[in-house]
This record gives sequence, structure tokens and C-alpha cells, in this order.
Amino acid sequence: MAHKHLIIDAVAHAYDMSDENTEDNRFAQTMRMQLCGLHELWQPGIGLSAAEQCTDWPIEVLARTLFLESEVDMAATHTLRLNSYFKDGLCARHKTVEALRRWPQRFFGYVGLDPTLGLDTCLREFDEQMDELPQAVGLKLYPAQVNPFRSWRMDDDKLAYPLFQAAQDRGIKIVAIHKAAPLGPVPINPFKLDDVGGAAAAFPDLAFEIVHAGWSFMDETLLQLASMPNIYANLECTSAFATKQPGHFEEMMANFMAWGGPQKVIFSSGNMVLHSQPILEKFHDFQLSEQSMERFGIPQITDEDKALILGGNFARIVGLDEDKARAALENDEFAQEKRETGQQAPYSNWRRYLKDGKIGLAA
Repeated sequence: MAHKHLIIDAVAHAYDMSDENTEDNRFAQTMRMQLCGLHELWQPGIGLSAAEQCTDWPIEVLARTLFLESEVDMAATHTLRLNSYFKDGLCARHKTVEALRRWPQRFFGYVGLDPTLGLDTCLREFDEQMDELPQAVGLKLYPAQVNPFRSWRMDDDKLAYPLFQAAQDRGIKIVAIHKAAPLGPVPINPFKLDDVGGAAAAFPDLAFEIVHAGWSFMDETLLQLASMPNIYANLECTSAFATKQPGHFEEMMANFMAWGGPQKVIFSSGNMVLHSQPILEKFHDFQLSEQSMERFGIPQITDEDKALILGGNFARIVGLDEDKARAALENDEFAQEKRETGQQAPYSNWRRYLKDGKIGLAA
């Protein structure tokens, strides 16, 4: 670990986008096409084909992609409950369990629920997941499901609030809600942010991540960051604007700095859909222009600000002892292999696995 501060990628995925796992409805097919397009078009030259992506991604390939091919030190992997799109929810529960049991020094875990199934089902499933993974730090939620379309609200005191209370009682630190990026050809209202503030006000001891913050509804996001001390902007996929649309990325970051400050922003790439390393390289070099500093009335972003965004904020929220965490990484299997091979090429582990089924030392 050559860098001074821990780098934590706050959302990492091992999807199963195989034909067998994809539900037979137009929403699922469109979402899968969108994910494949994002992967290929937003990182030209390093991405895989749609056919290569539409497979079941092993958790070990995710781990190797994160910790051998990039500067990322630790990551949060989420159990996803997009079961109306993908039969296993897209990121299966067993993969989260495997990641934390095999590499507890590297991974944080988020359990996943689908509130459209009702309170009783959610509370039962939550207890089952927490019994299996008591070290989980987060709860991941989506605002809607499809086929048929149905949705719920974060400020529903009969459905959402009992879930948040149960999460808090079991030691969950963060509730991550997918917002700002509608999933396929669906109504947009559930992906707005007008319900997050009510939940944050009712549960001040929980942190609430707006996942994909800045992708859309920027004004509403900024008001939430400014008014609620426990609401954070999670940059999953949004961070890729640094490589694809740097001018747009600068405007988003200037807004976040002006309204929330660096302590309210959490880095994520969305790996493996988007590779962490090209985004990190752009972020390390990122500076605000004189025009942006004057327009938004803010100072230049500093290395200390970047350290907060890249890992410090997440570590603070979950109560991570960074010195102990750093020591646990120094000689684990990834550190040893990286010393032997150097930083490996983007998606080289995924490509090798698809080619010959091997997961191991790079050739």
C-alpha cells in the first residue's frame, strides 16, 4: 500500500447477468443492456464485450479486480434484491457472505431487502441475513420493483421506519438507497429524493447514502446534504464522469463541496461494471478550475479533502480503526501477490477466468 490513506470503494459488485439468471421481462433485458453499455462505452479500450459480461461473476474475480488491479485497499460489497429483474437479485447473498468470510480484512458487507414484499417478510429476512453475517455494516435498498411496477417510500412510518429501527438495533451503521438512476423504462418518481430527509430526521444515528448521487436531481441532493448531517453522497457510477465527462464531473464535485463539503461525499466506482483504477487516477489529479472556485465560492480541493472522500468518511461512519485495518492488509494474499506481479492490468483477472477458468497468479 504505497498511498498514505486507506482507499475504500464503497460499492463493489459480483453480478450474475447470465441468460439463466435474467428474468424474462422487458425491464430486465433493458437493464442488462444498459449495464453492458455503461461498461463498454464509459471505459473504451479496457472493457469486455456484452457476451463476456453476461455471465456469473465469481466473488474471487471481484476481489482480485479490486485489490490486485487498482489502488483500492478495502471495499463494500452489497447483497442486491433486484429479484424482479434477476432471479438471484443480481448480487446474490451467498457472494456477500463468501467475501466477508474469506477476506474479512478487505470487505465490508451490506445485507439487502425488498420492502415491496412487506414488513413481516423484510424483518424475517433481515434477521436471517444478520444471523448469518453479524458483522454487516450496511443495508442496501431499491425504491421500486417491476413486472408489475410497485414502489415504497423511505419516510413510510409503517413500513420503512420499523426496518430502520431493526437495522439500528442490530448494529447497522449505514442505509444505502439507490436513487437518481432509474432502472430501465420505469416511472421516475421513486428515484427522486423527497423521501430521504424524513428517514434521516427520524433516525439521526443512522447514516443514509444517496447512491448514484448527482446522476440526476442534483438540486434536491444538495439540499439534503446541506440540511441533514447524516445524509451522504455516494459516488457509485457518478465517479466515472471523471473519465467520461470531466467538465460535468467538475461541476458535480464543486456543487458537493459548496453544499456539503468533503466530509459528506463517499467514493465508489461500482466495480466491476466500472473499473476503479482509471477513476482513481483521474481523481488523484483532479483540481477545481479558477472559474469553478469563483462561481461556487469555494477553495481548491486539497489532498486532505480527497483522503476523506476516498476512504476517511466511510471509515468514520463504520467506526473503522484505520491503523489496525492498514496493518491487517500489509501481508495478506493480495499484498503478497501484488508485490510479486506489480499492479495488474484492468480486467486481466476477469479475462483470464473467462478464457480458461483459472483464478490465480497472473501469467
